[in-house]
Amino acid sequence: MPSWTPVFRPPAHPTPEYWAILHESLVTAPILSPPEMAERLDRLVALAERHRITPQIVPRTCGAYPLMAASIKVTAFPDAPPLLCIEASYSGDTIDDPALVKQYRKANDRLRAVALSPDTSLAMIKAAAEDYRNGKRPDRLE
Repeated sequence: MPSWTPVFRPPAHPTPEYWAILHESLVTAPILSPPEMAERLDRLVALAERHRITPQIVPRTCGAYPLMAASIKVTAFPDAPPLLCIEASYSGDTIDDPALVKQYRKANDRLRAVALSPDTSLAMIKAAAEDYRNGKRPDRLE
């Protein structure tokens, strides 16, 4: 009887890296009922703990910050240049010009620099979820 040795094979489709940078008000402002807010925040925590997303919080005390009025999503491909999607309140655009994508990526790097660390952000999201679960509105995450 032949013996089989397990061999590690990387997944055919690796999991995308998703880095979510959220303003503090998205965590502390009750836009849903407290139980629903707790549930949504718990979902973020679960995804972060499974390394599916990396959350960072931009504290309300930071003042103006890069990409304040828009959100971007950069998609990188193994065999093509990156593609950037940008959305604002009333419009969106897809950008494939490498020089412009590079500028937006730099702005995103600066945004990540002003945001709290992923570990601190995750702890704050957990605390806010617990506050909502206990019927308390988290006024600030500080």
